[in-house]
Amino acid sequence: VDSELPVLARTLITGRILDASGEFQVVPKLVKAENSPPTSTTVPTQDISIATHCTVEHLHRLLPLIERWQGPISVAVFAGELELGMALSSIASLRACSPPIRRLTTFHLVSPLLPGGRAPLASLGTSAPSRCGSLLEQLREAGKDKTRKNYARGTTVEGGQSPPYPNNLLRNVARSGISTEFVLVIDIDMLPSRNLRADFSRFANQKHLYEESQRDDKTVYVLPAFEASEGAPIPGDKAELLALADTFRLRPFYFELCWKCQVHTDYETWQKEPPSSGLAPLFEVLWKDPWEPFYISRNTAPFYDERFKQYGFNRISQVCELHVAGYKFSVLNNAFLVHQGLKTPDSFHPEKDADQERNRVLFRQFKVELREKYPESSRRSVQIMNYSRFRLLMETKKIIGEDYFSFVFIF
Repeated sequence: VDSELPVLARTLITGRILDASGEFQVVPKLVKAENSPPTSTTVPTQDISIATHCTVEHLHRLLPLIERWQGPISVAVFAGELELGMALSSIASLRACSPPIRRLTTFHLVSPLLPGGRAPLASLGTSAPSRCGSLLEQLREAGKDKTRKNYARGTTVEGGQSPPYPNNLLRNVARSGISTEFVLVIDIDMLPSRNLRADFSRFANQKHLYEESQRDDKTVYVLPAFEASEGAPIPGDKAELLALADTFRLRPFYFELCWKCQVHTDYETWQKEPPSSGLAPLFEVLWKDPWEPFYISRNTAPFYDERFKQYGFNRISQVCELHVAGYKFSVLNNAFLVHQGLKTPDSFHPEKDADQERNRVLFRQFKVELREKYPESSRRSVQIMNYSRFRLLMETKKIIGEDYFSFVFIF
């Protein structure tokens, strides 16, 4: 740790650039995974990477993620000036104590500029976790430091305003740092199904997806997303997931907060398909507003619009562009994601509604821009649900607050 910290601090100074808005300092590839291909390599490797992002207090979530994924990860870390020292220390500790992270994870840093456009500097006086045996707990405790800003909630502990969390800038920085053909963009508190990387690579080889003739294929592969109660075991395969659902400790992602944002995944049909070996497309879904699935795509897919910050419309704007650009959404039969913890209304900051309203106005403008960007597209940025889907959604809404699990998990 002690030998790596000065190297990271130097890279912070020599490798920083401005983002397109001029509001954030970006240090791409602050430190690269040891298994990264040579810089001179321009052809994507035949593999799939996870691209994710977080603040310093969530860096500990990389440990279970790398254990489950066992493949390349690109993570963009958001840290203000007060957190930069802890960010560098935590990254150095993770690399020193976790050989898989050192081999497979590339780190990037994004920081808000100081007043007057000054670049933030790191103080290396922040103590790093000292014992590898208890690294996870030490990083968790560091994340509980009440003196740090809570960017997700938009406020400091003292009640002042913190810089907006630039979700889409972070996603783009993470995506720009990968060298594989395919990418899975997720939040850092989500875990993929076990062996997803190996299973998808096998599927891609069987379908010749790595061949040059397939490089322009516009198919993304949707992973049904779920959320599990705190303390519940995170299922590794579909059989384990269905068993956990029977205990009412797992439900579809955003079920309570925004069921219409996920309903078009068609969980009922997916769950009725028995678990099997390997991966295969189960069915295709035509995108409809406001569906925002998680999916595997080629890294040539459109990037995220970085004007969207904080809460609301940051992911759906990119999914909407995929639809207008002619992409197909194919749901995989056995793959899935699980968010660690249930999403409930009180898990968000009080300013969430104001964030969402600002981004709603931006989303309307964004959809107008899509028509100009894709003038030949026959697809609209707003698709109307058919009647059966509308009934399904309305019936679901009626039973929320009663026994909504029975609706989702009755086969």
